[in-house]
Amino acid sequence: MEYLSVPEYAKLRGCSERYVRQMIFQSKLHAVEDTVLKRGGCGGVTYKIPVAAIEPKLVRKYQRQQRKKNGIPEPKPEKKLIEISIEEMTAAERQEAARWKSILTEWQAYRGKWGDKKARDNEFVEYLSQKYPEMKFSVRILQRQAQALKEQGEAALIDRRGKHGNHKKAIPDEVFDVFTGYYLDESRKSVQKCMSMTETWLKHEGKEGLLPLASHQSFTREILRSIPPAAVVFCREGKKACTDKMLPYIRRTYEDLYSNDIWVCDNHTFDVFVNDGEHEKPIRVYLTAFQDVRSRKFVGWYVTLTPSSSATLTALRRGIEEYGIPKRILSDNGREFLTFDIGGRGFRKARAAGDGHEIPTILDNLGIEFRTAMVRNARAKIIERAFLDVKNEFSKMFDGYTGGTIAERPERLKKTGKDAGNFTLLPEFVEYVDKYIRGIFNKHKHGGVGMNGRTPDAVYAACLTEQRVATPEQLNLMMLRNARMQKVTRDGIHLDMYGQKLYFNSHELNFYHIGQKVYFRYDPDHLEEVRVYDEKDSFICTAQQTSALGYFADKEEVQKAVQENRKYMKAVKTWKEQHVKQAHNELELMIWQAEQNMESDTVRPNPKIVRIVTADEETERSLARAAGEAGDTIDYTSALERLRAAREE
Repeated sequence: MEYLSVPEYAKLRGCSERYVRQMIFQSKLHAVEDTVLKRGGCGGVTYKIPVAAIEPKLVRKYQRQQRKKNGIPEPKPEKKLIEISIEEMTAAERQEAARWKSILTEWQAYRGKWGDKKARDNEFVEYLSQKYPEMKFSVRILQRQAQALKEQGEAALIDRRGKHGNHKKAIPDEVFDVFTGYYLDESRKSVQKCMSMTETWLKHEGKEGLLPLASHQSFTREILRSIPPAAVVFCREGKKACTDKMLPYIRRTYEDLYSNDIWVCDNHTFDVFVNDGEHEKPIRVYLTAFQDVRSRKFVGWYVTLTPSSSATLTALRRGIEEYGIPKRILSDNGREFLTFDIGGRGFRKARAAGDGHEIPTILDNLGIEFRTAMVRNARAKIIERAFLDVKNEFSKMFDGYTGGTIAERPERLKKTGKDAGNFTLLPEFVEYVDKYIRGIFNKHKHGGVGMNGRTPDAVYAACLTEQRVATPEQLNLMMLRNARMQKVTRDGIHLDMYGQKLYFNSHELNFYHIGQKVYFRYDPDHLEEVRVYDEKDSFICTAQQTSALGYFADKEEVQKAVQENRKYMKAVKTWKEQHVKQAHNELELMIWQAEQNMESDTVRPNPKIVRIVTADEETERSLARAAGEAGDTIDYTSALERLRAAREE
C-alpha cells in the first residue's frame, strides 16, 4: 500500500502540517503510526497516511504528479463519435455533407485526367482555397474525407468535432440522480432547495469527493436537457395537470353533426357579486346551461343560487320548449346530472344498493341518449370554453366582478365587497344574462372548427334537419320526477323532501297493492297528486297527498279523516258484496258428504285364513277333529308358509 507523510499530504492538500495533525487527532483523517521512531514533536511519533484513504480528487492530483515526475504522458480518453443518420442531421449539416460530396466528385474527375496526379491534387487544393476561402483544404484532408465517405457514408463528411460522448459533465450522473429524486416530487421544491438537500445527502453518505456542486444555472440547464417536460409536469403537478397541459387535444370534426344531435351541459359560477335582496352581504350565483355541439349555441339556461337537479331540468325544459328534443346529452359526473331519475347514476351505478330494477329516467322518457365525460376531463366539453367567453365578455362588465382567482380580484372590492347594496339586484342580473346570451353570445361570429366565421344562430338554423317536439301536456308527463322503488304500506307511499316525509295514498292503491313494490312520478311544483307504477313500469293509479292530524286538530279535521276511513270501509264492503257469494250451512254440507262416502264404499276385507281364537281347550280339540286330524292340533305356521310359497310360484 502506498502512503503519504504528513508534509506530503499537507502540500498536496494545500494546508499546514499542523492542520493535518489536528485532523488526525480528531479522527477526521485516517492515518497509521510510523514504526520508525524519529526525533521530533509528539514524543517522536510520526504518521503516514494511506493514499487510498484520502479524497478522490486528491488521489487524482497525486497520480498526475507522479506521472509527471516519472515522465509518463497523460492518457487521452478515446473519443466515441456519435453515430447519426441523414434524417438526424440538421439542415446545415446536410448542406455541409452535400458540399463535401460535390467537392470529392469534382476532385476525382479533375485528377483522373492526363498528367501527374500529385501535381493535379496540389492544383485542385489551390483552386478550392480560392473558391471556399472560409474552409481549410489539403491533399490529406481530401484523402481522409474520400475514405470516410467510402467507409461510413455521407454522415462522415460533416464536422464532428466535439460531438462525442465523453465530455466532462458539470454535474456527475450520480449527483443528478439524487437531485432528480428531490426535484421530481409533488411537493414542488425549488432547484436551490433540491441542490441543498443533495449536498446534505452526499455529506451524509461520505461522498464529499463529489462536492462542491455545480451552479444553479447548470442544474437548470440539465433539467431542460435531460428531463422531458411532460415528465416534469407529471411528477411535480400530477396526472391531471399533465393531461391538461401536455397531452395533445383529440381533434374532432363537426361537419358530420346536425343541430340537436348532441347537447352538452354544465354549471358555471359567475365571477360577479350580486344582491339577492335578502342578505347584507353579496352572493355569487350559478349558470346551468345546455349548448348545442354543432352550432355552439346556448339553447337552454337557468340562473340558480345552487346547482341542483331541479335547475338542470328547468334549463333542459326551456331548451326543449324552444328548440326541440336533442338526440343525445353529454354532461360531467356531477350529482345534479347523475341523479337516478334524470340521467341515471352513471359510474356510481355499481355502488348503488337496490333490487336491480331500473326505473325509467326522464331522459329515457324523452328518448334522449345520455353520456358522461371522463372524470376530471374538462377538455371533453366545449361548453367549458364557452364559459370562458362568458367570463371575459359578460362578467367583467360589472362592478361586482370578483375575478376567477384571488390574484384576479379587483382592489375596489376591499371597499365595496362587504355591502350587497353596492351591486346589481338578482332579478336584474338574470335579465342581463338572458339578453347577453340571446343578443351577444349566440350572435357573435365564431372561428371554431366547422363554423367558418358564422354565428351560432346561423349555423344552428343551417344545420337543423330534424326537430323532435312534444306538446306541453306530453312534456309535463315525460318530465315528471321519479321516486325510488318502495313497498306500499298502510299509510301508502312517501316522498322524502327537505327532511320530511310526504305521504300519498288512495283506496285503489291501499286495497289492491299493499305490500307490493311500486314507484311513483311527481311534479315538484304540484305535489297534490302522484302517478304510481309497478315493477314492470305499468301505470297503476294516482295517489293523493295525505297529512297527519295533530293532537290539537279541530273537530272538522277529525271528522274529515273519519269520513275517509268510512269511505274505505264502505269500499271494502261493496267489494265483498260484489265478489263474495252467500255460503251454505257447513254442518249440512258435512253430513251430506258423510252419507255420500258411506254409500259409495265398496271395499270389503277378504282374508285367506280365518283363525278363531278361544280360551276353551275342549272347543279347540273338537275343531281339530272336525278338520280330520284326530287327536292332533292344526299347525298354522306351516299352513302360512305353504300359502306364501304358493303365491310366489
